[in-house]
Amino acid sequence: MHTVNAIATSLGEVTLIALILGAGLPLIFAIGVRFWSMETATVNGAPGGGRNTVAQTVAYVCFAIVLIAVLLGILYIAKDFISHTFDIQLFGAKKKK
Repeated sequence: MHTVNAIATSLGEVTLIALILGAGLPLIFAIGVRFWSMETATVNGAPGGGRNTVAQTVAYVCFAIVLIAVLLGILYIAKDFISHTFDIQLFGAKKKK
């Protein structure tokens, strides 16, 4: 029974991470694009002369979150190479046997 619980827990963790990274990051990027496209409007409804400052800030934050997640993913994948080549341990030290 312990094995079934361990497998169910692991499967739940993998599913949660897949939802966050697989659907969450594209969603954050899409929200950033939506806020980036917002422009101020004039009185008659024509597009204004500039972008909405708050919307532009939200877009920058969304893009920064996605960029940081991508960079952390690349570093996580390359952590063994970085550790071996530059002797820098990322994401905790590797346990020696």
